[in-house]
Amino acid sequence: MKKLIVIAAAALFGTQVAKAQISKGDILLGGNVNVISSSEKVKDADKKNTSTSFGISPKVGYALNSNWVLGVFVGTNFGFEKNTADVKTKTLDINPGIFVRNYHMLGDSKFAFFAEGNASYGFGNKKVADVKTYSYNQFNVNVQPGISYFVTKHFMVEGMFGGIGYQFQQKKDEATGVKTNFSDFGVQFTQQFSLGVNFLF
Repeated sequence: MKKLIVIAAAALFGTQVAKAQISKGDILLGGNVNVISSSEKVKDADKKNTSTSFGISPKVGYALNSNWVLGVFVGTNFGFEKNTADVKTKTLDINPGIFVRNYHMLGDSKFAFFAEGNASYGFGNKKVADVKTYSYNQFNVNVQPGISYFVTKHFMVEGMFGGIGYQFQQKKDEATGVKTNFSDFGVQFTQQFSLGVNFLF
């Protein structure tokens, strides 16, 4: 009887682990949220500099099979700053794009390693005292590693670690109309980390 219970429990556990993976036709719905707030005050001064940024990055993907997911996302970021002279600065960044992921389950665990490649086209602006000072357009390409944990067969939490990225940006000074081009290539595996959640349907 004891052996029968052990076998049944093992079979049940194995079934749960087997289900804790992505299957062809699954829809992945998720994203992440980030909030950063800081302040700086000079000693014995009445006022301080404050800065807050808030971003939401939703994504939707379709599983081509148990390893590959293809989808779209929109990265957003809204920034607010106020200095000691009560001058307010606002920034807006919107970056829609596409991504592809390759998942690999780590043995019989509920952990999966993934590598993501994504590309996006972004635009945004900066306003100081409600006057637009500059606007920009940019193109981004990134390759990032990450790891997911299947809390249930339909719910995952994930972490992504920096990666390799390229950015091209054209910034326009609204006062002069002068356009400036920037390009940047970087490798940041230990300097950036983000958390997110995903649902499978």
